Amino acid sequence: MEKRKNITSKIKVEIVLSLLRGEDPELISREYGVTLADIHHWRDQFIESGSDGFKRKPDDSKLIAAERKIGQLQMELELTKKKNELAAKLKRR
Repeated sequence: MEKRKNITSKIKVEIVLSLLRGEDPELISREYGVTLADIHHWRDQFIESGSDGFKRKPDDSKLIAAERKIGQLQMELELTKKKNELAAKLKRR
C-alpha cells in the first residue's frame, strides 16, 4: 500500500458518512487508502463531536508553542548552569 497522504476533515466526513450509509468498510478503506482502525476511530469522533471533532482546535497550536518555549527555556537554563559551573571552577584556579 502506498504512503497515505494527509486526510482533511472534509474527506473524513465523507468517509464516515459513507460508512453510516451502510457502505462496506473494506471498500471505503481501499478507496481512500486508510485503515479500518482509522475509519472506526473517525466514526466514533464524528458521533461524539460531529464534523467539529476532526478540526484542529485553536488551543492546540498555542499548547504546542508553549511546550516548545518551555523546552527552549530548559535548554537555556541548563547551558547557563554549565557556564556558571565552569566560571566558578576557573575562578578557583
